[in-house]
Amino acid sequence: MTAQDAQDTQDAQDNASVAAEVFHRYGVDFADARRASGWTNATWLGGGIAVRVAGASGSEDLRREARLAAVLPPETGYPRVLDTGTTRGFQWMATAEIAAASLDDAWPDLTWDQRIEATRRLWARARAVHRVDPAVAAPLARPRNPFYAQTPREAEAGLLRLHAAGVLTDAELNRLLPALDRHWAALPHAAPVLNHGDFSPVNALWDGKDVVSLLDFEFAVVAPVQLDLNELVKLAYAPPAPGASPTGADAAGRRRLQEAVTALARPLLRTAAEVDLLLGHAIQLETWGLERELAKPGREAFREWEPYRMLAEWARTDGGHYAPLLNALGHL
Repeated sequence: MTAQDAQDTQDAQDNASVAAEVFHRYGVDFADARRASGWTNATWLGGGIAVRVAGASGSEDLRREARLAAVLPPETGYPRVLDTGTTRGFQWMATAEIAAASLDDAWPDLTWDQRIEATRRLWARARAVHRVDPAVAAPLARPRNPFYAQTPREAEAGLLRLHAAGVLTDAELNRLLPALDRHWAALPHAAPVLNHGDFSPVNALWDGKDVVSLLDFEFAVVAPVQLDLNELVKLAYAPPAPGASPTGADAAGRRRLQEAVTALARPLLRTAAEVDLLLGHAIQLETWGLERELAKPGREAFREWEPYRMLAEWARTDGGHYAPLLNALGHL
């Protein structure tokens, strides 16, 4: 076992111990709690409450999120915060449990009609977040979102590392860098809004009929709305898994989902500058994701991974996998 493995094991044990203490405060036996998904925090559900514990000691994300939750509009569906605290260096938050499942877990079993409606409802909850006064949100949000660069040099450095590692070719690098330049040129003129920052079905709850909650605002940041919009677009336009080629009803359903997302995106992609903001955020997110995956075993299979396939396609063709959207909106 490596030193990092040993630390991860210890953190997991500490997380469970802290969560058990919090459940005890509410008279809930931790043995009856069930573990929920999540990769930056550990979450357990049971007895009508949800307890999240920071994945590592010293993190301030949950305290920040609790303060931000107080200014989120009801339309967000954020659960009622019961309490927050720090135990043995680990921040935790207790909220009222919402009787619903992760939209990501439910997604494979939904019909295409349900997926399309869920996507519309999910975006409606995000749009409620975007209406929060950015001046009020800024002191409560993260100073930066780790998935995105703060400067042009930082964004460029990520692509240069992928190039130096032999992941991106000269030609791919030389196509992606100008796209980032256009993004940074557009950024100073863009109106800031409060973004969820990790907008995804993973962070939403589905009760069988509706998306009832948008959760986990630890990466919320004030930035152009195209940061969240990219995740919506990706939901419909990301490439299918390697070897998968939707046919018949699935192909038709995917086209309908794309049409619905195109209609939702249209008001926020009216200008070339707004498209540049979308693509710049998209390239940065996939660069972050690809570098994260390359740090794990099995890196020789990187060409099959979604982040690489998206970056490579943007480097090969205008718009990449988003080309059908941009064509529909008259930008290609």
